[in-house]
Amino acid sequence: MPVFRDAEIMYAVMRELFSAVAEKNPKAFDDMVKNRLTVRFKVSQPSGEVTLDGKTRPPKFTYGAFSGRPDIDLELTGDVLDKLLKHEISAQKSVMDGTIKFKGNPLKLNAMLSVLKASNAFYPDALKKNGL
Repeated sequence: MPVFRDAEIMYAVMRELFSAVAEKNPKAFDDMVKNRLTVRFKVSQPSGEVTLDGKTRPPKFTYGAFSGRPDIDLELTGDVLDKLLKHEISAQKSVMDGTIKFKGNPLKLNAMLSVLKASNAFYPDALKKNGL
């Protein structure tokens, strides 16, 4: 059974997660903002999109369709997103082995890593607050 039973649950968890990171560890977004990086997670199972837009400070988060053009597109399942945020898998290795499909400049992915690392600390609470 998938971790997220539908997109609304996934969006609720992601809202909780990225709000906590932005509030409690805003420096995690410094590299994204410095590089003006926009990253879109195109998730399947459940189908949805989460976009982190580092072109502004503080960054903007979009849950659902994003009207702009991201610098990086990451295509992954909800379960892979869950493992990524639990730090059970590496973003870089997952891109290399094809678990995560990647579109964009691979060198820019490094600017996203501090956000993923900071997210690991807040993700368990975001899951709990949403009954997962």
